[in-house]
Amino acid sequence: GPRFPIASGSLVVAVAFAGLALLAYAGIHSFWWGVFPLMALMGLGMALVVSPLSTAVMTAVEDKDTGAASGINNAVSRIGGLIAVAAMGSLAAWVYAAALNSGAASGIPGFGEPAPASLAPDLDAARLAASDAAFAAVALVTALLCLLSAIVAWTTVSGERLPWPRGSEAPQR
Repeated sequence: GPRFPIASGSLVVAVAFAGLALLAYAGIHSFWWGVFPLMALMGLGMALVVSPLSTAVMTAVEDKDTGAASGINNAVSRIGGLIAVAAMGSLAAWVYAAALNSGAASGIPGFGEPAPASLAPDLDAARLAASDAAFAAVALVTALLCLLSAIVAWTTVSGERLPWPRGSEAPQR
């Protein structure tokens, strides 16, 4: 059934986000040896989640309601993404500002603003540290949310096999 791939995929994604948080916390900025392997791991985890999640949604309703279920599934997916971007962007901006402790007044650009080429090295280092702190916070919160989704999936999603026998095609709707 869909329980195992959804829960395990969510755990894999949680591990990837936790790894990204650790990289940022440690100030490691290597793409090929740090970020890329974790992003690949995240992709594998999402591959485990997406199809079984759609299958779980579509098999949870009567055949006559699959159109509505598909529409609701898509709408929730889009709205969830918008809310996540807004919430995580707000968290990143807040952590960045807190890490600088009113650094904008001392010449450090605000969150999302480009750094001028004339920025002093010590101010640029403070800006980079604040950016790392913001990224680490977002990655950590996202890892915790993925862990929560794994727990919810494990406790609420059916572990039963699909409603059609193995080796046969899905019923035509």
